[in-house]
Amino acid sequence: MECSQFGELISEYLDCGLARPVRRGFCEHLLACRLCHELFNDVREVMDGCQQLKYSQVREIALFAEVEQRIIDATAPGDMLSCRTFDALISDYFEGIIESSYEKVFSEHFAICQSCRQLVEGVQSSIAEQEAIEMPEDLCDRILAATVGARR
Repeated sequence: MECSQFGELISEYLDCGLARPVRRGFCEHLLACRLCHELFNDVREVMDGCQQLKYSQVREIALFAEVEQRIIDATAPGDMLSCRTFDALISDYFEGIIESSYEKVFSEHFAICQSCRQLVEGVQSSIAEQEAIEMPEDLCDRILAATVGARR
């Protein structure tokens, strides 16, 4: 077997994909040629390293999935929302876009937690007290003057 042919067959040999006669010639060359033996060892080390890397990536993905699930469990609606989650949902509540899965627990938290109730009531009163801003009489003329001159 030639060295070039040997190099092309290394991965097939490591994957146990060589036919018996080819495998025999491969092994004979492996034992006889020092350079090909070193190449074989290098390829095997790289393949082992790739396998270990793949295993560590699978472990990282599993760990990430576990952490992600713990985060979801901690923030998903349950028996009671935390004040932090409640606070994060206040803007959705006032915009009327709060998720239906949160509506009931949001209301229950609002009924139980004095601090959050005061917060919502404060926001409600701020919204109700919005002042009407009077527009200066010459505002339209000033806008037209500024924009008509800028269009040139």
